Amino acid sequence: MSESSVSVSTPRGLVTITSRSDRSRAVQRRAASHQTFLSDHWAELSAAAYEGYRRHGAGAVVLWRSDPPRRFRPRPFEPERLFYTTQIHNLPGTTEADFEGWEAHQLETYDPEAEGLVVFVEGGGVVGYRVAGQPPPPIALAASKARHN
Repeated sequence: MSESSVSVSTPRGLVTITSRSDRSRAVQRRAASHQTFLSDHWAELSAAAYEGYRRHGAGAVVLWRSDPPRRFRPRPFEPERLFYTTQIHNLPGTTEADFEGWEAHQLETYDPEAEGLVVFVEGGGVVGYRVAGQPPPPIALAASKARHN
């Protein structure tokens, strides 16, 4: 299973985004938009991933948008819904075959204390990422809860 990673510098530190490297051209075109969203919102996604893990076990944060991405004029990713799932193949428009191989391996082996799994669903297209960075999930969740006290 081959994978590729990119590290993005943010005001809080590095965010490393890893994905399956044998993706279609359409998915590769959307990767920049996804990477920007992940690095810009890592603290919130990290907290959501850890809260989901604590409540439900190993799983992924899902960023869902009903309309498909534009092919020729890409736009920034803007999710309509965010939720956590432990059964990725139960996402609307997907089958278990969509998450065999690399994605299934990530669900079984990622370290929820240091990483989060994030899945983008856009108009039926599904792409998964493993993300690690600053702040790590437990610290992001603690900081998130402290802001609401």
